[in-house]
Amino acid sequence: MRSFAAAVAFLVALAPAPAVHAQAAVIKHDANLRRGPSTSYGIIRQLHPDDEIEVLAGPTTGYDSVRTAGGDEGWVYANFVRLLSDGAGTSTDQPAVVYRGCQPEGSAAQEYRRAANRLKNRVTTPTQQDIAPTVTLAAMLAGNDDRTRWQPTQGAAITGIVVDVKRGSEETVNCGATAKQYQDTHIEIALALGDPTTHRVIVEVTPRWRAYMAAHGVKWWATDSLKARLKGHRVTFTGWLFFDGEHADEAEHTAPGAPGNWRATAWEVHPVTQIVVNQP
Repeated sequence: MRSFAAAVAFLVALAPAPAVHAQAAVIKHDANLRRGPSTSYGIIRQLHPDDEIEVLAGPTTGYDSVRTAGGDEGWVYANFVRLLSDGAGTSTDQPAVVYRGCQPEGSAAQEYRRAANRLKNRVTTPTQQDIAPTVTLAAMLAGNDDRTRWQPTQGAAITGIVVDVKRGSEETVNCGATAKQYQDTHIEIALALGDPTTHRVIVEVTPRWRAYMAAHGVKWWATDSLKARLKGHRVTFTGWLFFDGEHADEAEHTAPGAPGNWRATAWEVHPVTQIVVNQP
């Protein structure tokens, strides 16, 4: 029997995901066809790379509703699905590399910032092999200088309580965009709702991923919607690890005791590629 937490995760995230027209797709990684949109549901059978499927509905708690070439219907982890061309020469299986004319390096002049922006603007999803199992929220909150603790080539899936959700700022990563929908969303997570700022980790939703999710029927990745849906809830964020060196002097691990510290670590999950709401 599914746990109460799993049931809540399903009910919370299922409601807003509208159906979309069936889209041709293929499996790009060994995957399980499940009876529902989470690992708590039983496995119908295994799918393999290049198996042809149809996507019946966009992501729900990170899973696509699909139908196989043989007619079996179920749910597959969305990161393992590659949508085929829609006939207009465009592919919709990842966010746009160039978004609203903004290149991955943004508008930065210095090469170190251009390199950092390319990492922040990644449009690929980490595979299961990319996800570092040792990277948990508790591990990210562990003390001492953590500059070399992980690598930006690693993905992570961390779970915590969302303490706050904030609009980003005018940054080179987004080519200086000033409109809210074209800026990053900063999300603060902690082990407990009342934890101080120096015991929080930052994860970020980027405009590229927000637009991608909206195009796939998930409309609540906008900053205000994320705040309304996530704040005070236990949430799992999946994405790429990124060490934001520009905030190392404001993080407790790399500038211990500094009066202006507002975060535990300069490590972030940035960009976020999947959000699963679990329970309050």
